[in-house]
Amino acid sequence: MRKNIDLFGRVRQFFLRGHSNWFALAFSMLNFTLIFYNLLFKELYFIPDALKHYSIFFIIFGVFYFPSATILGYLDFKKGTYKAEQEITLKYSPLWQQLFSKLEKLEQENMKLLQEVQRLQKNND
Repeated sequence: MRKNIDLFGRVRQFFLRGHSNWFALAFSMLNFTLIFYNLLFKELYFIPDALKHYSIFFIIFGVFYFPSATILGYLDFKKGTYKAEQEITLKYSPLWQQLFSKLEKLEQENMKLLQEVQRLQKNND
């Protein structure tokens, strides 16, 4: 019975990862571009009719959108709110607080062990 539960959990996790990381992203991008195309791009009078095909729009959109989003994400990560969000998460999340307290204890034990090794090396010299 436990083996079946573990198998179900693994299959569920694989499904959720594939869905959220790949399909949901692809479908949301397709949905976003279709809405943007149909509600705005097709209605712009200054764009020639020859350029109003969805495939051309998608190429133009991709050329501008993906690099812009990547640059914006990089800037947010390096100079934006990302660091503040992480600090707040670390400060208020009980899970992270517990993890860091255990890491601090482990670091202290490792320092004691390292000092003992250094002391033994000095005695052997």
